[in-house]
Amino acid sequence: MQKGDLVELEIKSLNSEGDGIAKTSEGIVIFIKNAIPGDKLKAKILRKKRNYYIARIEEILNPSEHRTKPVCKHFGICGGCKFQNLDYNYQIKYKYQIVSDAFRKIGNFPDLNISEPIRADDIYNYRNKMEFSFSEDKWLENFEKNQLNNSKEESLLENYKAKQKEKTIALGLHIPNFHSKIVDIEECFLQSETSYKIVNFIREFFKIKNKSVYSIETHSGYLRFLIIRQSYYTQDLMVNLITYNYDEELIFELKEKLLEKFNQITTIINSISTKKAQIAIGDKTEIIYGNGYIIEQLNNGIRNLNFRISPNSFFQTNTKQCEKLFKEGMKLLDLKHNDSILDLYCGTGTISIFVADKVQKVLGVELSSEAIQDAQINTKLNNLSNLEFIKSDIKEYLKENKDLVNKFDKLILDPPRSGLHPDISKILSETNFSKILYISCNPSTQARDLKIICSKGKYKIEKLQPVDMFPNTAHIENICLLNSIN
Repeated sequence: MQKGDLVELEIKSLNSEGDGIAKTSEGIVIFIKNAIPGDKLKAKILRKKRNYYIARIEEILNPSEHRTKPVCKHFGICGGCKFQNLDYNYQIKYKYQIVSDAFRKIGNFPDLNISEPIRADDIYNYRNKMEFSFSEDKWLENFEKNQLNNSKEESLLENYKAKQKEKTIALGLHIPNFHSKIVDIEECFLQSETSYKIVNFIREFFKIKNKSVYSIETHSGYLRFLIIRQSYYTQDLMVNLITYNYDEELIFELKEKLLEKFNQITTIINSISTKKAQIAIGDKTEIIYGNGYIIEQLNNGIRNLNFRISPNSFFQTNTKQCEKLFKEGMKLLDLKHNDSILDLYCGTGTISIFVADKVQKVLGVELSSEAIQDAQINTKLNNLSNLEFIKSDIKEYLKENKDLVNKFDKLILDPPRSGLHPDISKILSETNFSKILYISCNPSTQARDLKIICSKGKYKIEKLQPVDMFPNTAHIENICLLNSIN
């Protein structure tokens, strides 16, 4: 089999990235983007990897019963939604399998109690935060669809190259596997309709002003990122424009035009970033309108809790599913009024605050100073007195406070996607909590960590409960409850 060959295939399953998997009669494995299990199709071989081939769809001969019509015009090009073409019932089945495979193959846990993923009420417009990038390297969708990389028509290729050189402002999402290319988003069904209308408005404003886009090569240019944050329950809306420098006259003109067009906006911020790293966080912020933050609410079954979200604060990006996630975690932990809870990787204290009404004491530990400050602000905002937050490296805290750690009844873990350091997992395997609740957005690293935590025979997995926080994507959040064997 060689590059350029056409093959007829039937898609049997999906890989961990959400690409279709097919096998030839000779047993050769082929991955195909945007293919759905049950599809019968004609595909073109693009390249060979060590143990498989990568191909693209040339023609769908017989579509799968699980195939649906995408709602977004950019589907298949930008990396925002992987599964708009996949029936939601099958998405849930796929995500269940992702968790099952991770714990069976990576964790070596053969027999587990895994519930069906908790479904989302809204599979579109569910994100409360979106990050968009500015670029002069706009992805030319029509040329990509014509597969110009393989075209021999010189006139088309020359036209394509000429258009690439035209100076323009693109504002949108990154093309997967391309560092600088941006899809000029005109609509997006991840966030609200208001969100993408603001994106279109800001793009046109800066096109008219002929403002430059920041270049990492020259370390110059003005426009860098746009972040839109919306609260689901309070309807607060933040527009955060990240630029290389501060242009007061221009930014205040933008403010007036934005407020004239979008009265839903409650705060406008101009974050300034002079670092070369293309990270959407400012070195300093100028509050242009409003108070510089939004308020979101979560109901813990007792009352509505308020959370102040500043420009760089972390907050779960799906508010409604976040409530379900935390309520399920509380139920599994079987919280008692006399419980003391240790919350490692507590971040801005969202989980600590969520459980505090039901227990005697919560201690949150987090390395980020800014996150600890947000946690303390939100503690006061909710009039809680049984919470304490400590800034510390997690591994160092566990090493230096072994006796104190073992005085806590229950442990909550919600680490970053990379999971726990092996030394942390080893330390936790020797602890004496009655229950451990491990929440993860990466079942693979979660299974790896739990294999170590359970290795000393002190804990066993009681239940796994996936939660679909990100419909139409290949991602799944997973809750794991560990019980003490003794």
